[in-house]
Amino acid sequence: NVSSTITCDSSLGCSFYIKDAGGGGNPGLWNSTYSILIESPDINFNSTAVLAAGTEGYGVQATTTATGSGGTLGVASRYNQIGNTVGGLTISTLTIASSTSAATSREIMTTYKAAVSSTTSMGNYSDTITYSCLSN
Repeated sequence: NVSSTITCDSSLGCSFYIKDAGGGGNPGLWNSTYSILIESPDINFNSTAVLAAGTEGYGVQATTTATGSGGTLGVASRYNQIGNTVGGLTISTLTIASSTSAATSREIMTTYKAAVSSTTSMGNYSDTITYSCLSN
């Protein structure tokens, strides 16, 4: 899980972005030893998926808090999920949350979830996630 605090002075607000390194040219959890990818969020690279035991998948959920002041930080619908539904990551930069006015000390929390199947190869799986924040 990752927690980030955002402050933007721009009257137009700011956007918080997420980008996945994945592996083999696709987003997901990468096992470099065997060149295996657990696709994000599912084998079809849909924008969202419901993770279930026995089916490979990997993705993110995001929420914000009401702490801070100024503009509201809204989560993109792709990542505004609950339960076992996750938003898929991409190897291009996507907005995970944004505001439309100046905001001070607004917090966004991202939760990573993964599911595997009985045929998922054992080993170490990893991913590199890049976050960035820019004024609108």
